[in-house]
Amino acid sequence: MNSISAIYPANPQNVSPQITEPSPTFKKEVSKVMVAIGLFFVVYIILIILSVILSIGCVFLGVSVIAGLSNIIGIIAGLGIISIGILVFVFLVKFIFSVKKYDESNSIEITEAEQPQLFGFIRQLTTDTHTKFPKKIVLSPDVNASVFYNDSFWSMIFPVKKNLQIGLGLVNTLTLSEFKAVMAHEFGHFSQRSMKLGSFVYNVNKAIYNMLFENKDYGKFLSGWGSVHWVISIFVWLTIQIIKGIQSILQGMYSFINKQYMRLSREMEFHADAVAASVSGSNNCIAALNKLEISTACYNTVLQKADDFLGEKKVLQNIYQKHSIVMQQFGDQYNLPTVLHVPVVDDSFKKRFQQSRVNIKDQWASHPSNEDRTQKLEEIALNAGTDNRSAWVLFNDAEKVQQQLSAVLYKNVSAEIKQETLNADEFKEKYLLDIESFHLPEEYKGFYEQHIMQEADIEQLISQSQNTEISKETFDKLFNDETTSLAKAVISNRTDEQTINAIASKQIDTKSFDFDGKKYKSSEAEDVLKLLKAEIEKQTSLLKQHDENAFVFFYKVALLKSEDDASSLKNSYNAYFSNRAKTDKYIGVCNRVIELLSPLLMGQTVSIEAANQMAAGLRDESQEIRLYLKAWIEQGVFDDAALIKNRAIHFVNVNYQYFVNESFFDAELTELHQLIINTVPHLQSYQFKDFKKILVKQLELYKSVFA
Repeated sequence: MNSISAIYPANPQNVSPQITEPSPTFKKEVSKVMVAIGLFFVVYIILIILSVILSIGCVFLGVSVIAGLSNIIGIIAGLGIISIGILVFVFLVKFIFSVKKYDESNSIEITEAEQPQLFGFIRQLTTDTHTKFPKKIVLSPDVNASVFYNDSFWSMIFPVKKNLQIGLGLVNTLTLSEFKAVMAHEFGHFSQRSMKLGSFVYNVNKAIYNMLFENKDYGKFLSGWGSVHWVISIFVWLTIQIIKGIQSILQGMYSFINKQYMRLSREMEFHADAVAASVSGSNNCIAALNKLEISTACYNTVLQKADDFLGEKKVLQNIYQKHSIVMQQFGDQYNLPTVLHVPVVDDSFKKRFQQSRVNIKDQWASHPSNEDRTQKLEEIALNAGTDNRSAWVLFNDAEKVQQQLSAVLYKNVSAEIKQETLNADEFKEKYLLDIESFHLPEEYKGFYEQHIMQEADIEQLISQSQNTEISKETFDKLFNDETTSLAKAVISNRTDEQTINAIASKQIDTKSFDFDGKKYKSSEAEDVLKLLKAEIEKQTSLLKQHDENAFVFFYKVALLKSEDDASSLKNSYNAYFSNRAKTDKYIGVCNRVIELLSPLLMGQTVSIEAANQMAAGLRDESQEIRLYLKAWIEQGVFDDAALIKNRAIHFVNVNYQYFVNESFFDAELTELHQLIINTVPHLQSYQFKDFKKILVKQLELYKSVFA
């Protein structure tokens, strides 16, 4: 067994103690939050005093009613009056006794006997960051790491030992030096004395949130108490109105406190980064930040593919092998260097995907942007050596651990579905084939990857096509970097339009924003929006003209081959537009179904009357869904997806009622919901591949003419 020094990257040399001292900004934000919380508790204590007075008054009045009326209605009414004061008081103090447990259902706890090198590594790191060793260490499947504990009101007063969660997707991504940096960041949140105040603020904030918003059990109790008798229900209603009034006061204050806390939280992240840099180097912290976003996206891709393979009754025994395959492919696709199969990005790569012209300082963000974190780390300028061995060297029998956590992802999947294991080579082959099926010919310069062709009147375009020049030069003018940039600009501008519209309608709470590098007041958002809409309209018009010119060009190329080729191309476009219109209408129906189902999906209680209306709407929409599905089944749209096809055939041949005799048919509702989840992305994929066939065919015609 290696000693800890052999697997523990060296710390930076000559580290100034000032680096890990909380900044003046951090201390200032702590002060602001503590003042806000102090103000909250003043109001809260006043409410407690008023609730006690209310309780005493309700008890006195309730007893008087019981004594005065001396009948069953009087007793019930008296109890109802007494309950008002008691229930309001209970609402205000219940959070003191609540404990919110961290969800560990997708985690596996490990011991030092199982993983001695990992524990030794963590123990040395806690020593270097001046924090305590975790109470326990658990492994989770994803690309993440966190320090967690079960929080309650009392955790603000009495120290609670923290637990460490390590995501294996993170381990699969990072080198040993980078893994050390990420772990040090997590311990950095609890390492310094000043950070204990930040931790206290966090716990206060959580307690306030629990009191205001975690009221499901309390609501059930009120409903049960109100159902005892109609007289009681009147007093429960009065109680709810009082509580709503209290909540409106506290929620306004909570928003104020939370905004202050978000500012502090961002400073806490900067401080944790400084702690991490002090023991692992700024360079390794930055390297880890640059990997995690891509790694997470690739991990989510693997999860999506795993879900798709379940339709073929195939499972992935080791998710992390496949995660590496997807990351390597991402690097190959964008010509990025890779370290341990993980793409390494630089600023030029990031800028390819950052086209927004709007910049807002997000006062509600709990974390600063990676760009801001990188800038701060560069200012610290503490570099350390790099150990490019995989973080997996810390684990005994890494493959066994990978398989254990992969199995966690399938724990709710029935054994009947998990019939075959897909190995790494089979996954890679299927994955690359899938990528190829969505890859468009390079000759189009990525234009159609950014833009969906707008529907056009094909016959009218043909009739107006006499003057179109057919040459290689025309093709090069149609598809070049300029036209692709135009398509990208429209996408970016539409996103910016939504952002600025949200500022104008005050959905985004900000005093100012930057657009094209110029600062504007939020009151000027409408003016900027008008300019942006005019720009989008002009760009959209240019794209429409481009689409029409492109069709005419390829149609005339096809004519040079034969009348049959031209007619075939025309018919392909007409069929594509027709099928796309049907798909859009089908998605509209599906969206209406999801809207009808939304109360159930959100766990809300639905009245009998509302349930009957919901079921009637679902039956109407289901009839329309059946018509679409029947046509697509006959057309062969689902032939390459057996599970979806079988589900569609079954749905066409049944007549679900959804709700009868005051009871929902959960199996029918689940089947409808699952049908939508399965069919919509498949249809969108089918439409894309259908259009790809057109693009490939017309390119073949072009090449045959201009060989």
